[in-house]
Amino acid sequence: PDFVLPNGIYIETKKRFTVADRQKHLMIRESNPHLDIRFVFTNSRNKISKGSKTTYADWCVKHGFQYADKLIPEVWIDEKRKS
Repeated sequence: PDFVLPNGIYIETKKRFTVADRQKHLMIRESNPHLDIRFVFTNSRNKISKGSKTTYADWCVKHGFQYADKLIPEVWIDEKRKS
């Protein structure tokens, strides 16, 4: 991860979210379902590929990842560690 918050949340920052990135994170999630991985994108409205209607945000929602744009939300930082 790019950052690990004190509460154990893993933060991945992405300008480009490639096919390889998406596949890697699905494999990480499958093998480590207990990890809380979240994304901070430069722009979550970017399309995952040319001609696609799916945005980075759409992909995150579909696969159960939380995401934000540009900054780590304060609520993530203040969130208590999950037991």
